[in-house]
Amino acid sequence: MTVLGRVLVGTAFAVYEPDGILAYDELLLAVQVGRGGRPSVSVPYIWVDHPASLAGGRALWSIPKQEAAFEIQRIDGAEGADFAATAKASQSVPLANLRFRSRTAMPGRWPVRATVVQRRLDDGRDHGLQTTQARAWARVSLGSASWNFPRSGPLSFLRDCDPLVSTRLTDLSLWIGSS
Repeated sequence: MTVLGRVLVGTAFAVYEPDGILAYDELLLAVQVGRGGRPSVSVPYIWVDHPASLAGGRALWSIPKQEAAFEIQRIDGAEGADFAATAKASQSVPLANLRFRSRTAMPGRWPVRATVVQRRLDDGRDHGLQTTQARAWARVSLGSASWNFPRSGPLSFLRDCDPLVSTRLTDLSLWIGSS
């Protein structure tokens, strides 16, 4: 979906903690797509560091997860929270670096609902679109993000793009598919 010749793209580093169903790290790029009234996205690029997440994302939701290695650094202090992350694909191909600085925490937990729309490809054949409902509740902090997408990486087309909005979600509850 384009508006004035532009596409809305979201990038995220996610750290799923051990107290959830599966602990792993993730880097993703989501693109807004036109699909009814509810916000809809497609995830063409995504990397994770856990084999069960990789297999599950592909089998359950047609999300093309790939393997990567992550370095995550969190610093919580009186002046806000910093978060830094780096991801590298296999053979040490650099994917992205992020530095986030929290500025303002919004009160309470906020809901988000979306539809994930993916092209379902099995055995090299196109099986059409697969839609999956997603919903989340999270504490939201607004801040500033500095992204670096190395020239040699698959996300290099984002090198000269500046974030429109930067948020950090904590205390996240996420459901994808039936719950």
